[in-house]
Amino acid sequence: MSDVVIAGVGMHPFGRYPDKDPEDIAIEAISKALADANMSYKDMQFALCGKVAFKKAGTGIDLMMKMGMTGIPIYQINAMCATGGAMLKLAKDAINSGSCEIVLVYGFDKHKGMFDELGEPWQNILGIKASPIAFATVAQKYMNDYGATEEDFARVAVKAHKNGANNPYALFRNIITIEDVLKSPMVAYPLHLYNFCTPDDGAAAAIVCSEKAARKFNIKKPIKIAATVMQTAQYPPSIVEPSNQYSVDITKGTGTPVTELAGKKAYEMAGIGPEDIDVCEVQDTESAHELVHIEQLGLCKRGEAYKLLREGVFDITGRLPVNPSGGIQCKGEPPGASGLGQVCEIVWQLRNQAEKRQISKDPKTGLCQVFGWNHVAAVTILKK
Repeated sequence: MSDVVIAGVGMHPFGRYPDKDPEDIAIEAISKALADANMSYKDMQFALCGKVAFKKAGTGIDLMMKMGMTGIPIYQINAMCATGGAMLKLAKDAINSGSCEIVLVYGFDKHKGMFDELGEPWQNILGIKASPIAFATVAQKYMNDYGATEEDFARVAVKAHKNGANNPYALFRNIITIEDVLKSPMVAYPLHLYNFCTPDDGAAAAIVCSEKAARKFNIKKPIKIAATVMQTAQYPPSIVEPSNQYSVDITKGTGTPVTELAGKKAYEMAGIGPEDIDVCEVQDTESAHELVHIEQLGLCKRGEAYKLLREGVFDITGRLPVNPSGGIQCKGEPPGASGLGQVCEIVWQLRNQAEKRQISKDPKTGLCQVFGWNHVAAVTILKK
């Protein structure tokens, strides 16, 4: 089986664009990815469109009318916040099956009405659907189990903004301090306003192709997809979604977190271990989840992430840079696009094209991790 590679990537800056048609936002990202790969839309043999919040039916096909209908199959995918990772796996599987050699993968979203249809009304009233209080329980558990503090979660946000200030694709590009975070309104203890990501608009795209196609188009810096895994939890208890992201199995006791399951499969597929990762982008819906996901991915021991954060290990100049893009705490989260936004960042890092946010060492291997509603996770490992 030959390698599957990323030939090109492109993004439309994440932010708030009330006057922009979402399809035009997506077309900008697609056009950038095609130009990056030195390909045209006519070269595409298969397309995957990811969207979560934007509810218009048939958008993937409508958008392709603007690009030029060429008869290729077009599928719309929704795996909540894990949509980007899920599409990348589908693209790799399609190429490995022999049904195609070049796949256009793109995702976009608009923030308006993003959470209107999630969960049941009574869950929203009680604050246990996709709401700050649900995420706060993860932070509270982490503090209780390992001794982390509000200041540690504030440090995550400070690191994010330090990185995001140098990211032209980020919604927030301002430097903040620990004091700024702690003085921002308390949303749900121990998480303040500046600990959370912000729903917004944006788009990202990638051109995925076989090694043979990459040679045909003389791709200069193809990035190998060493592994891509999508995983659902062993037993997701819906009543406490998404706070119980530790995945409790009522028949066998404590289950394995879905991110941990996906990570283990990805490392095995790539033939490497967590110690081989040079840079990563992880789901940071809020500051606590960044630390939790780092640990679930085996990038450090349980309860150590906040200590390593204090030491600067996860800084751009540290041993393992985490979220050099600023993460979705700075970029904001259009969930149909956010996973591919991670992929764009890691591709740029591996090509040494991340400009002011380029990590200090020459990275060879990068990891992307997304975690979505109802315990869906995807982990992708990319290599030079």
